[in-house]
Amino acid sequence: MRQLFFLIALVHTTLSYSQDIFVFTEDGLYPEYAISKIDGLSQNKLYNKTLGWVYKTYKNPNVVISSKSENHFIFLTSLEENVINADKRVFHMRYTIKISFNNEQFKFEPIKIQFKANSKYDMGWKDFDLKNGAIFFKKGKVIKKTKSYVIDVPKVLNKLNTNLHNYLTAEVSN
Repeated sequence: MRQLFFLIALVHTTLSYSQDIFVFTEDGLYPEYAISKIDGLSQNKLYNKTLGWVYKTYKNPNVVISSKSENHFIFLTSLEENVINADKRVFHMRYTIKISFNNEQFKFEPIKIQFKANSKYDMGWKDFDLKNGAIFFKKGKVIKKTKSYVIDVPKVLNKLNTNLHNYLTAEVSN
């Protein structure tokens, strides 16, 4: 019930800002990227204010920014701990996001997602296929033990995208 409420709230928030909302289906992550329009912000301002958001949001922004090209794009690589609860195990999620800029628009594009078990044994990072979700579904329905992947991966991406959008929108009004 709590997840349904969160999803409804997220859909309402996202639609009111005319952003796309990420969902995970049998075909993978949809949409592949989200484009948001921020009236009144040039490409340069979007880039600089997004850098401000990164510095405000992350403890080690210089580590999180894996690559950037002034006024064109920023690649973020970061970690969300204990995101996935699957089959009595907990997993960390590492993501790489590309944020690119055009006049009054930014594009939020998940590039790579990986998982690693929260365990005293380092089993390494495992790639998560953003283009194929078939292993999480059976006969069109989510498999119960993999439900966390289908719900929580988009939740993390939507939260980041919405936080960035809200930050940039608030910055326009200031």
